[in-house]
Amino acid sequence: MKRSVATISMFALCIATSCVVRSPTLTARTPSFAAGASAEPGPGPGPAPGPEPAPAGEAPLDDNQVIDAGCTFNADQIKGEPGTLHQVSCPAGCDKDDYLWGTDTYSSESHICASAIHAGAMPHRGGVFTLQLGGPKPAFRGSKRNGIESRDGGVYRGSFRFQGIVAAAPPPQAPARSAVLEPGCTFTGGEIKAEPGTVFHVSCPAGCNVDPRPVWGTNVYTNGSPVCVAAIHAGVSNERGGEFTLTVEPGRPAYRGGKRNGITSQDWGTDRGSFRLSP
Repeated sequence: MKRSVATISMFALCIATSCVVRSPTLTARTPSFAAGASAEPGPGPGPAPGPEPAPAGEAPLDDNQVIDAGCTFNADQIKGEPGTLHQVSCPAGCDKDDYLWGTDTYSSESHICASAIHAGAMPHRGGVFTLQLGGPKPAFRGSKRNGIESRDGGVYRGSFRFQGIVAAAPPPQAPARSAVLEPGCTFTGGEIKAEPGTVFHVSCPAGCNVDPRPVWGTNVYTNGSPVCVAAIHAGVSNERGGEFTLTVEPGRPAYRGGKRNGITSQDWGTDRGSFRLSP
């Protein structure tokens, strides 16, 4: 009752003084969902989404992931650029495989696990090691190591080697205009893919005079001739190996054989390509 009297008195006063009575405005305070979401405390953001898993059958792109390889897995199956590092885990039993080309550096078609045993990166019972992808090479030299025999090979589009392995010192740097070849004893001139006039600096291993393969020509040899055996015949290498220059030449209508430095070369007719050897 007291509140009603006070209200009537104020109304009468306003009439006397010509004031305007305004109804109070009620502003609805509707909560903002956006504001509430940012203002209300809650758990922090979840972990960032990780990389998508690699499709089935493909190697992971993440260098930190270990590739669980089987004995027939090769480096062509690893998705990565030359220079990238990849951890690989191999099982036991891969020492019965000899599908590999090279020594210390292997062609990327080679089976990785057998190559790791050959290089000394892993024991016969299996293990984990780090592999580095490489680019193409003009030749791969085979050898027998740790109970596994690798093969000589020609040019291939990719290669790989193992980290932490002490390899033989590379041959002296060749002149800038020469490509470096490190062939094995069975590597022939026909495995060199280059135009006539191309010059290579070649480093041959020891032992190519033992049970040598046939050679055709003298000084200039047929493409079918093994380069390192021909080099002994030409006097630019010997039973201990050696380094020399090879020049790719076009084919000739005839090649003259002869016996030199313990190697007998044979006569031959026309051939599609040749190579010349010099110190």
